[in-house]
Amino acid sequence: MRMKRSKRRTWVAGVCGIILVTVVSAEVFRINPAGVSVPKLNNGVYRWENAYTTTMTVNGRKSEVELYSVHPAEPIVAQLKDRFEQMGADVTLSVGPDGATGTAQWTDREARFLVLSPQEIERQLVFVVYPELGTVPQPVHFPVPSYPDAAVCQTISDDKSGLFLATLSTTDAAAEVHRFYAEQMAATGWRQVAAAPAVNGASSGMAVYSKGPEVCYVQAVDRMGRDNRITLLVKGGTL
Repeated sequence: MRMKRSKRRTWVAGVCGIILVTVVSAEVFRINPAGVSVPKLNNGVYRWENAYTTTMTVNGRKSEVELYSVHPAEPIVAQLKDRFEQMGADVTLSVGPDGATGTAQWTDREARFLVLSPQEIERQLVFVVYPELGTVPQPVHFPVPSYPDAAVCQTISDDKSGLFLATLSTTDAAAEVHRFYAEQMAATGWRQVAAAPAVNGASSGMAVYSKGPEVCYVQAVDRMGRDNRITLLVKGGTL
């Protein structure tokens, strides 16, 4: 079972927009860290726009996060791989239909990157994460219930903006996931603003909850032949 294209387009564009606005409106500055001799990732050769950096907590570690906006015609995944290798890193990649994830590893540091390039959005978004050296991951606090027995793939949080984003993997059907969150969110004081749409009679897609000034988006879709993915996005402010 798959979510209809129009609903998927709304979800993808909405999440990308929320993340983009949140990062850019945080404490942001042009990439040029004083006293750092590491070469810039974008050395002016590539047509990557809006390079910013801010500090967030990624997978329990304080990290510098760079955000790039890239035209859809640019082969950004190949460009990232080439550029990191030029900088002396060993690069591993996992490429999918809607983008890619990867790691650039040096002897003394690492960078992780996420490319979002679904057809539903007009720009490719690139997040490059540099974990703070010498730190160990700290326990991650979920502001909403975490799905039981699901594997946590990634968490991103920003205390200043109130953003929390998590992706999890589960073998349970999307309908079971939405049933769990409908019950647990209500039990913890959240109000359901929009239920996940019914696909072939079962809930699949995005549900929205609110609690005071906070909004939570819960996305769960059945994926043929693969574990199902849960995305939780909590932010302050309006829908």
